[in-house]
Amino acid sequence: MTDTTPSPAPRWLAWMPAASVGALIAGGLLTGGGYISKLDEQGRRITVLEEMAKQQQEIDKRTTRIEAKLDVLVPQQDRQARR
Repeated sequence: MTDTTPSPAPRWLAWMPAASVGALIAGGLLTGGGYISKLDEQGRRITVLEEMAKQQQEIDKRTTRIEAKLDVLVPQQDRQARR
């Protein structure tokens, strides 16, 4: 009779589960890195916005002080008459 034993599986086939797990972990790390990068960018933007808000508050304070001085120096009626 003839021998009907199947040929052995290729060697690389034994490494496929490990390679799949490695690819899955690498993809997860890349995705996580992108997420962390987005969080860092959003944190930076929030910091910039907070700085801008502080600057705006300082400008508002200065404007209020200038208006108060102007009210003392030039009464409201005189300002309207000059326009």
